[in-house]
Amino acid sequence: MYSSNLSQISFEGSMPGVPARDADRVRAKIAKLLSDVAWRHGAAPFQLVARYGAQKPSGQISQAPQDLTPGTARDDKEQRIEFVPIEPNYQLEQLILPRERLLDCIEFVKVSPVVFDTWGLRSIEPHPSIAVNFRGPPGTGKTMAAHAAASYLGKKILLSRLSDLESKYYGQGPKNLAGLFESARRENAIIFIDEAESLLSRRFAQPEQAAESAINSMRTELLMALDSFDGLVIFASNLPHSYDEAIDSRLLHVDFELPDFDARRAIWQLHLPSSLPVDPSLSIDNLSAVDGVSGRDIKLAVISGAVSAARRNAPRVTEGMLRLSLERQRRGLPEGEAKVGAAAPDVAEADQEGMVRSQQAADATPPRV
Repeated sequence: MYSSNLSQISFEGSMPGVPARDADRVRAKIAKLLSDVAWRHGAAPFQLVARYGAQKPSGQISQAPQDLTPGTARDDKEQRIEFVPIEPNYQLEQLILPRERLLDCIEFVKVSPVVFDTWGLRSIEPHPSIAVNFRGPPGTGKTMAAHAAASYLGKKILLSRLSDLESKYYGQGPKNLAGLFESARRENAIIFIDEAESLLSRRFAQPEQAAESAINSMRTELLMALDSFDGLVIFASNLPHSYDEAIDSRLLHVDFELPDFDARRAIWQLHLPSSLPVDPSLSIDNLSAVDGVSGRDIKLAVISGAVSAARRNAPRVTEGMLRLSLERQRRGLPEGEAKVGAAAPDVAEADQEGMVRSQQAADATPPRV
């Protein structure tokens, strides 16, 4: 067992005959205890060796691994991932749903200095952190909300996916995960892990394949990282899953749903800035009446409609253009496809009529109904 720094405790070896879940719990408890002691006393990097049963012959004790600083290579084939935080791309004011629930979660970070330092609660919780899971269908604003949370807190954001953390080299995934948390700690950034379903799901009780053992190791590393991290960690998952009990007990869940009429109307208004030339007859209420669309669908429909207008040298973006782009986005049809279900002829006709009206009213101020 070794530590490459004061906040990273890792394990080598296995416990034959002990169920994987029990072994993981033992590792997590020992790691948290060691991490707390090292933090409290400012311990230098150290190595401990624990054995049960026969001792290794003299001279065969494994050496402590080299420093695991992100970006350093362990050998010619294996290269550590370097995680670089970025400035958030979105503000909280741009988020329509679910803003209040999000604020309830992230305010923890803002009040932590008072609660844990001024009021002394760090003595009972050395590493106050909060882990939030954004769950909901694709396109409902989970990534946008993570950026908005970072912006609200005045921090940078570290973006990662589970596929970024996994490695073809056995045992590298947990080290990548540890490197992600170490980078966030060093840069005072929040962490956002997208596509986190597999990482948060239940561990395999009896892993039969190397991939199952690898994901179990990553989940164990995640538990230790969460217990030793001071800050905000955000996960995103598209569908509800059976989460691992040890991980789920550390999570706050924020549900993202497809927007209703009022939310769709607010999203349309947000994505139709005053600088965008729109036809005077465009009705936001008509566009908002289209049900079953996500915020991403609306954003891409506006971009596609604007590109279509610019490509045709049309002076205005029409409601027909936006409706057609929205239908294409919902149904996954390529740009230029004329038939969009039963409503396609009406949409295309409205597009052409809207372009004519737009040309006639090019100098009019576009109202937004």
